[in-house]
Amino acid sequence: MNRSKEMSNRKLRVVARSSQLSLLQVEEVFSLMDGLEYELVTCESYGDRHKEQSLTGGIPSDFFTRELDAAVLEGKADIAIHSAKDLPFPLPKGLEIYALTDAFDKSDSLVSRDHLTLAQLPSGARIATSSVMRKKELLRLREDLRVVDVRGTIGERIAQLDRGDFEGLIVASCALHRLGLSDRIAEPLPFETHPLQGHIAIVGRTGDETIQHIFSPDKLHRSGDHQTQAYYLRGEQIPDRISRLMGMGIDMQTPVLLICNLGGEKEKGFFFHLNELQHTRILSSSPILMLVGERVSPKTQARSVLVTGSTTQWAEGRGTVTHTPLIRTERLPIGESFTLQGGKAFDYILFTSRNGVRYFTEQLSADDLSLLKEAKVISVGQATTRSLNDLGITPVYESESASAKGIVAYFERNGLSGKRILLPRSAIGIAALPLELRRLGNEVTDLPIYKTETDPESEVVKDLSVYNEILFSSPSGVRAFMERYGGLPNDVPLTSIGETTAKEILASIQ
Repeated sequence: MNRSKEMSNRKLRVVARSSQLSLLQVEEVFSLMDGLEYELVTCESYGDRHKEQSLTGGIPSDFFTRELDAAVLEGKADIAIHSAKDLPFPLPKGLEIYALTDAFDKSDSLVSRDHLTLAQLPSGARIATSSVMRKKELLRLREDLRVVDVRGTIGERIAQLDRGDFEGLIVASCALHRLGLSDRIAEPLPFETHPLQGHIAIVGRTGDETIQHIFSPDKLHRSGDHQTQAYYLRGEQIPDRISRLMGMGIDMQTPVLLICNLGGEKEKGFFFHLNELQHTRILSSSPILMLVGERVSPKTQARSVLVTGSTTQWAEGRGTVTHTPLIRTERLPIGESFTLQGGKAFDYILFTSRNGVRYFTEQLSADDLSLLKEAKVISVGQATTRSLNDLGITPVYESESASAKGIVAYFERNGLSGKRILLPRSAIGIAALPLELRRLGNEVTDLPIYKTETDPESEVVKDLSVYNEILFSSPSGVRAFMERYGGLPNDVPLTSIGETTAKEILASIQ
């Protein structure tokens, strides 16, 4: 690809901080870009100019990025290159992350006088760090050490160490490697580190597809022979990102790790496979780090799933299930005059839920049940299909998307029009399905055969944070959850079965 032509015969304009580490990070990014030429603009950030301000004292989230991002928004640069863990959240309006590089080393290291290890340092030794998280990790291992604050570039910090201002210094290992200071490492430390540590972020203007395309994921995020992709996004954006990945042809069983509360005391990771996240969102005021790739692995494979609908069938294979049903259903009589025999025969019978199967077939005569087994039956979702299979009925089609949308697509794909369709379902079923089928020229008999309502005496879990996933199988289940819990929880993956239920969750948070 002629990238110079793509850039309208001009070099890509890049803004970065003027520190040695930042300049080396720019070089690292463009070493991945097949010789793409660029013009570098450097500037000092607010954090660079105010080294008297401690990083442990509640600094603004854009402490090291504000001026760089402003340059991009003002058109003075096409992209900004940041240390990913410096990224603010949310990003300034009008900006988005184009890509993150792979982190070749995510550890912290100890740099010390006389190359002493952590165990060799004397009690009371002064260890410098600018991170609350590192302070906590250090004292967990050596509570007898003194933690002191430090500011400045890596070189300036090491100079302070060498002149005796303190006995040890904690630094990101990747920074030392990039600066050619690997020989100063006394030892890598067994610390929990910020999930974005070691990654480099490329930030640009929202909607600038020409420049964004240059930084397509296949050129970044590489780890050995496998590809690991990292995304920094709002929890509501997860389904959109998953859709894009699926469109790229990535294997549906590819591991995905979602990390909430990056770098905070409440940081938590959730492990999934790609195909499980098509309708999953996380409500959070903090960014979500999404890692995708074969090398992604959880600290534990166990997943604790809360199901509040009427059945746990949807949760099979997802983990250890806690079932606290919040809704109850009640059969509605279809009347003695209803029959599948004679008169108005139906070309198709559509079932959208297992309850629809149950309450409809319970009211059929033996003759009608025999006719149902010979009819063309369509189902929505595996649980509905299983209920039909238990009756000896095999659907001619099961909606792949576990939603009404899949049914409509089936009728469109097969050119089905002028058909007589029976739709036995909930009294509060979404109107979109019969409307769409009628739009295609079909005659639909919408037959309410049960009603759903919130059970006011249902069990309520006291602590939702212990769950790795909350599963919603119907819009009524979402509404019942809202009634019983007073709202949807933050920082927990909320998974919907189908688009209709997903829309109900979106409506509940708006």
